[in-house]
Order: sequence, then structure tokens, then C-alpha cells
Amino acid sequence: MMYLYTFLQSNILEWCIYFPLLARLRPTWSWLDRALFVTALNGLTHPIVFFFIMNLKLPYLANIVIAETFAVVVEGLLLCFLLRAKFSKALLASLVANLISWQLAPMLTYAVWSR
Repeated sequence: MMYLYTFLQSNILEWCIYFPLLARLRPTWSWLDRALFVTALNGLTHPIVFFFIMNLKLPYLANIVIAETFAVVVEGLLLCFLLRAKFSKALLASLVANLISWQLAPMLTYAVWSR
């Protein structure tokens, strides 16, 4: 149950960043189309980050750097290849989306689960 919460929380935070980019790249897509696309992006990267990279036998900070770099690069490349986005815009959107979810998700988790 905790993983599902973590995944959904991260996904919803990233929607806020990816939606404007997707609106420009695919103006005919509905809100649901955009939500499903972002969920698919996260569905490809999030489990690898959560279950594999964050469990490497490295210092926690090293795992974070590897995990976030992986997510940013893979999601940016997927935006480029699947939607023909410019690499710089795709990478920037991925970087901002992942930084926001990485920074805000722990705060939201604490606010929800610490009560």
C-alpha cells in the first residue's frame, strides 16, 4: 500500500510540470490522455528507482543521485522519441518534474503519515 501511495503522489506532482509541455506537443490530447502518458512514463521509471536503485549497497546520497539521473534521462529520452520533443525541452521538463517530486514527496508523505 505504501508503494502505491508513493507512486501516485510522485505521479500527480509530475503531472503539474508535464501537462503544459504535453499541451504544446499534443494539443489534441485530452486531460486524461496527458495523465495516462505521464503515468506511463512514471510506470517505466519509478519501480526501477524505488525497488532497485534505492536498494543498491551504496551510500544513500549516491543512490539518490543515480536514481534521479536515471529518471531524468530516461523520461527525457522517452519524451524525445515518443513525442518528438526537442531534447533540451524534454530534458528540462523531466529535470524539473523529477526535482519537484523528489523534494515535495517526502514532505507530503510526512504530513500525511505522521499523524
